[in-house]
Amino acid sequence: MQQEPNKQSGKLIIGKSEKATLSKEQQTFNKLIQKIAQLQVELKETTAVLDKQLQYYIKQLYPLMQQLVALRIQAVILLNGFMTISKGLSDHEKEDLRLLIINQLHEIFRHQQDDPEGELLAIFNALSDITYQELTEQYLAKLRAATMRKDEEEYDTDATSLPMKTTDIESISSGKQKSKKQLRREERDRLLEEARRKNVQHLYRQLAKVFHPDLEQDPDRIQQKEELMKQLTIAREQGDLLTMLQLELTWIQQEDKHPDQLTNEKLHLYNITLQEQVNDLKEQINALFYYPRYEVLQSFAKSPQSAKFIDWKSEKNNMESLQHGFRDIIAGLSQDTKKALKVLKNVLKWNT
Repeated sequence: MQQEPNKQSGKLIIGKSEKATLSKEQQTFNKLIQKIAQLQVELKETTAVLDKQLQYYIKQLYPLMQQLVALRIQAVILLNGFMTISKGLSDHEKEDLRLLIINQLHEIFRHQQDDPEGELLAIFNALSDITYQELTEQYLAKLRAATMRKDEEEYDTDATSLPMKTTDIESISSGKQKSKKQLRREERDRLLEEARRKNVQHLYRQLAKVFHPDLEQDPDRIQQKEELMKQLTIAREQGDLLTMLQLELTWIQQEDKHPDQLTNEKLHLYNITLQEQVNDLKEQINALFYYPRYEVLQSFAKSPQSAKFIDWKSEKNNMESLQHGFRDIIAGLSQDTKKALKVLKNVLKWNT
């Protein structure tokens, strides 16, 4: 009995007869095809979940976040006033206070739409070991270096060392002139997108060797491959890895009406390519969590991948609790110096 390919659900799978046993390469081929289909679904579903999470943040938590930022600003200005007092705080407490102020400024800058300026910028530059401008330039230089490393897509976006964060909220002020911070964010987005596209470029080079019509003699084959090259080029320009994979699998199906009859040597070559696509899809799924569009979610996630499972009810309650706490601190620090120092010492005790 002849083995027949299983084409259910659009997947190309090698079947087996009652007597025949699939070879190791045939089994690997089937597993890789199934894995690619699984990862394609996972990529779409993960994107949909992250989009939903982002929309919830924009509608429900962003207004609360801006209120919290305003309270942090008031607190930072009051806290900074104690950096210049000569009595009441030990050197150790002064250092704790400096670090606390810098930490709060990081939180403020991360959620502000415009460049820090005026008093807040002056406070940061005076207390930090590195200026705001130097810090952002170092970060962008790091991204530029990352995009130059071949086949590398590891985005190290340590939120604790970077005083800015990208959100989709900036579209609200699209009619305004872009600030320096927005321009830097756009450059960062461009660099990350360039790194992401390297996966697509790698697959493009592989398939272009197969689809290129120059070596064909038959007019129909030339026309067929010219059309494939057009589709491949469009997919590359759009960074559409899924379409490129589908073009590859369709080509395998067209070229080999019975994939079960492929030699193990030819299957081995296909399997190498398919395994690379499995790896590329895994990398693209992982990269989603670091993509600038979803970066704001990392403020609420224990790890990048846990951004899918943020407990928004808990986060909302936590944000409201923080607002209440900051109001109490602001009220306490606004008292006379003696009482304010007592409040400050308690704040330092609980935050160091």
